[in-house]
Amino acid sequence: MSGQNAKPLRFWNNLCYGLAGIPTSLSGNAINFFFSVFILEVAQITPAHNSILTTSAIVLSSAANFFVGFLVNTTDTRWGKLKPWILLSTFPSAACYFFLWFSPGVASPTGKLIWYLVFYVGFRVVSTGYGVARDSLVMFASHEPRERDTLITYSSAFQIAGIILSALIQQGTFLLLHADLGYDPCSNGTNVNGTDYGPSRDTEKEAYMVAAAVGTVIFLLCGLAAVFGVPEITDMRKTEQSSCFPVGDIKALARHRPFLMLLVIKAFLELGINTKQINSALMMQYTFNIADQVFYVIFLYMAAAVVAIFFWNLIIRRIGRKKVIFLGILGFLLPHNAALLIATEDLLGNGLLPFIFVAAAWGGIGEGCMYIVQSVMCTDVIDDFTLKTDRKMASVFYAVWGFVTGIMDAISAAVSNWILQSVNYNADNCVQPNRVKQALRYITAGTPPAVYVIALLFVWLYPITEESRLRTKMALDARRTAGDNDETQLYNPVEDNSLQETLAPEA
Repeated sequence: MSGQNAKPLRFWNNLCYGLAGIPTSLSGNAINFFFSVFILEVAQITPAHNSILTTSAIVLSSAANFFVGFLVNTTDTRWGKLKPWILLSTFPSAACYFFLWFSPGVASPTGKLIWYLVFYVGFRVVSTGYGVARDSLVMFASHEPRERDTLITYSSAFQIAGIILSALIQQGTFLLLHADLGYDPCSNGTNVNGTDYGPSRDTEKEAYMVAAAVGTVIFLLCGLAAVFGVPEITDMRKTEQSSCFPVGDIKALARHRPFLMLLVIKAFLELGINTKQINSALMMQYTFNIADQVFYVIFLYMAAAVVAIFFWNLIIRRIGRKKVIFLGILGFLLPHNAALLIATEDLLGNGLLPFIFVAAAWGGIGEGCMYIVQSVMCTDVIDDFTLKTDRKMASVFYAVWGFVTGIMDAISAAVSNWILQSVNYNADNCVQPNRVKQALRYITAGTPPAVYVIALLFVWLYPITEESRLRTKMALDARRTAGDNDETQLYNPVEDNSLQETLAPEA
């Protein structure tokens, strides 16, 4: 579809683009909240091997993310720039996601490590192409800013829905199979009389596989929705195609101060949020001894984020991006982490569980703030870069964004597993020692506040203000208007009529 023949987007187009956001959020949430429990408790990978697994997968996928953005930016086929990437990455990503939760029955620790390395690395690398292309599609689905805003609204709503859907699939599957979220060595199948009284590790394996199969089907259907339900407009103003490692583009990015500042802010926020997410289930199970309430605490946390994100959107319009980040961190995330640090059964008694639920809701509100603010700030930086350089590099921005996210995820996973290994965490222990419980508390609730404070320092230095953002918008609108006028002048009906009148007597 060319720029001149672009049609207004319909509800179906918005819906399909929103559905395309579900796979990444569904799989990402399942991995963040449940994969550490699965890999340590069910697959019985040691913390040391888990550190190798997660670090290798995230680092390699981050490196792939960096190059995929430039490759997507240079792609130009008869089927479009982005849709071939979405289509060709959907099927292998879905397959790798399923086998990621599959227990191969290999007794050798090295064999199990190789199995999960292949499919975890495969999933992270291949899904990079899907994520970068899908995120960039919003810039090519329409030239109208209002239609792009509508697409982003649907995308954000469905991505949050994907997070909740992931938890519902996980919990629903485990309830149907009478299994727990996480293998409990204290109730391993039979008692001393041989009577079955609890879920075995085999039941846990089956439950994870069924949940993965459901997630795989959803991944396929939603990925295809983007290919067949969202238009992709061919850019009328062709720009010079660069190589897969364009030095000039990289230098332009490196000199763009708002881009660098936002990357630093993103890095520290991601480090704090991911550290809390990947260790929350273990902390609930061992530190607070509420293994049967893990799903409900996580669900409340996410539900609070879903509801809050719409209110944060209204607040952003009134007070601006930077003020909202300060409010979200100082008013919600820091109190949430402080509550988890001081909460003990000795201090609160029977009030511990209600206290945890209240803290979860409060923290979810804060995380909803971080979710929406980072997204809108990224679009501001892309607009600012486009205005200053006249380069359309949306896929590169989203790729580097994912690269930084992956690096921070790798750091948080490696440090968390190293600490658990150093305090002698063992998944087969019926009761973990106190130092494991305290380590989980300090990793999950003590680390994030430190990095949040560092992020706030860079938010204060962030150069894009509400006033400069509005000026950028006005300048880009004027540039688009001038570009449309230039294209119109390529064919001037008045000049064409004058030419015909001149040639008429000769005929």
